[in-house]
Amino acid sequence: MAQGCGASMSKIILFIFNALVWVASIILIAIGGYVLNNSSKYDNLFGESSNTLTVVCGFLIGVGCFIFLVGFLGCCGACMENGCFLKLYFVFLLVLVLVEFIGGILAFVYRNDIKKFIQDELDQQVKQFYGEPDQKVVTGAVDDLQRDEKCCGVVDYTDYYNSTFATLPQFTGEAVPQSCCKDQNDDTCNAARANGTIADVSKIYTDGCMAKLVKIFEDNFVYIGVAALVLILVEISAMIMSCCLISGIGKKDDYKSYA
Repeated sequence: MAQGCGASMSKIILFIFNALVWVASIILIAIGGYVLNNSSKYDNLFGESSNTLTVVCGFLIGVGCFIFLVGFLGCCGACMENGCFLKLYFVFLLVLVLVEFIGGILAFVYRNDIKKFIQDELDQQVKQFYGEPDQKVVTGAVDDLQRDEKCCGVVDYTDYYNSTFATLPQFTGEAVPQSCCKDQNDDTCNAARANGTIADVSKIYTDGCMAKLVKIFEDNFVYIGVAALVLILVEISAMIMSCCLISGIGKKDDYKSYA
């Protein structure tokens, strides 16, 4: 049995941290798989850049699988008291921590650019493509977003007044899409006045979808940040424990009496 830095306790703690690392990896894989499986509902809102969502989900699944394998390597190294395995485990965890740390910094630095990108893409889908005969997928995605999030337009419902939607004959007499209505069974809820504005604004959702999307991100930002911080702390702790075992393995001969 290994000696150094707390003897067998280091091995036990390493197993505990590996269990936490495995849980984190499974959560990442589950999130990536869930979003990827359900992304077809909204990914068309982002035009030619819609494949970005698929790439991000694939990255999450890949990182989750990698973390799971790294945890397995750590357990094998601890069980077998294999210094080579533990050193590889330490290096892989170090790479993960650096990638996560750099990713967090980049996400914070470019958060406004990300917000602008989403708004520009959503603005294009709503004002230019919504309702076009050859843009049924985009139209359906926007409708789903507006119904689910109880919103209308990008900034607000008036985005439709000077949009392609307002010029299409199939929507004559409608100020906004039916999906903006609070009561989806009310066929007159989105009726327009002669000047094209909404006849009864109380029957529709007036908040823009962009504000809803931003609120979702902001509401969950603290939780995401705390989860990421906990994951990094767990990984750093596992790295420390692996160093303890590596040190103990080097003194194994002097520690055999403890076994």
